Amino acid sequence: MRTGPQRVRCVLLLALGMATQAAADDAAFVAQWPLTLESADAGAHQVELDASVYATAVSPQLRDVVIVNADGRQVPALLQSGPPPAAERRTRALSWFPLPASAARPGSDITSISELDIEGRLRRVQWAPGGDDAAPVALLVDATAADAPVDALALAWDPSAAPFERALRVEGSDDLRQWRPLPAGARLLDLQRDGARLVERRIVFDTPVRERYLRVTPGAGVGAMPTITGVSAESTVPGAAAELQWRTLEADAQADGSFVYRLDARVPVTHVDLGLAGNATARWSLSARDDAQTPWRTLAGDWLVYRVGADATPPLALDAPVRMREWRLQAEAASPGAPPALRLGYRPERLVFVAEGPGPFALRAGSARTTRNDAPVAPLLADLRARNGADWQPAAATLGARTELAGATALDDTPTRDWGTWLLWGVLLLGVLLIGGFALSLLRAPKSE
Repeated sequence: MRTGPQRVRCVLLLALGMATQAAADDAAFVAQWPLTLESADAGAHQVELDASVYATAVSPQLRDVVIVNADGRQVPALLQSGPPPAAERRTRALSWFPLPASAARPGSDITSISELDIEGRLRRVQWAPGGDDAAPVALLVDATAADAPVDALALAWDPSAAPFERALRVEGSDDLRQWRPLPAGARLLDLQRDGARLVERRIVFDTPVRERYLRVTPGAGVGAMPTITGVSAESTVPGAAAELQWRTLEADAQADGSFVYRLDARVPVTHVDLGLAGNATARWSLSARDDAQTPWRTLAGDWLVYRVGADATPPLALDAPVRMREWRLQAEAASPGAPPALRLGYRPERLVFVAEGPGPFALRAGSARTTRNDAPVAPLLADLRARNGADWQPAAATLGARTELAGATALDDTPTRDWGTWLLWGVLLLGVLLIGGFALSLLRAPKSE
């Protein structure tokens, strides 16, 4: 049979267990989405938010969008804009002309250029040779066809050429008269031994060059330069940005002649456009606010919008993403036409998280009381990119079907009664009273002789 103190201890443990269970079962979010990890052992993952997440979130900064593990505990997470488009490597064949090595010496000159088009592209080079010129080994490269700064030149020659190794000097010019040296890792080679072949065909510039014409002259080395058969320019160009997603809103006419539009999702709007029914032109003022209790913030004060046949003004790019719920258009002059539709464009963001704790993981959104914990995820990502290369990205995760949790009750910001805490304090007080009573009973008991 348990004694009084043992009973008190059991009651306390039971109360603590009930309080912990209540905290674990508390659904403070409107809904959740299960996550499927592309690589379960990657550690760091990223999930792209979709329209249903934006429609469920209520925080203007999306602080109520979190990732939880199988225990229902938040894991470190960071909201980021979509990754920039990956750079593309582009190779383009260039026109080139052979020159004797003496063409690069002081005093040598390209005396005339014929068939020069309006864009400055070379068609033919006429050079005034000296009496001691050798066979052509230097190159004059027409880089006007390159549509981006040139990172490197790639040279081609007959694979049966004799082995050689040569340093090169590269100069640039925009007028074929004034030349300046261009720092580059310029060393070509084609060596063979025991059936193996070592070839270096690229001249890599220290920084991308924009000169219209390039002159390549061989320097010190061994073996004769081979006959060049082709020259290509290598450039790095930005990749195409992800397509914008658009939401079209219809207007509510106001007494002052303005038009108000209501957005039902916390999407990060970066572009705005007007859907005009026909040919029209007008100047508009565009403003936004979160609700009727906040003032309007002007986003564009003198926005000219027109449509004439197939021609129309391009979408307006905002200075920064805007998540406000109410948008207002005010025309400079009254228009008899129908209110224009407001089109809001955005690119979905991603939530980057660390898979901390047991899986499976889930995304939760929509809460008036619970927010995402601050965590040092950005320094972690920077360190991982330093270790794995600038192109490294967290592994992909995808959203499953939306399931309801607490629903609309999660949006009630009224402080909830913490019954577990009250119960715990009540049990502790009862324990104090029981122990006090037990002590008094010991004091009053007759002493044994």
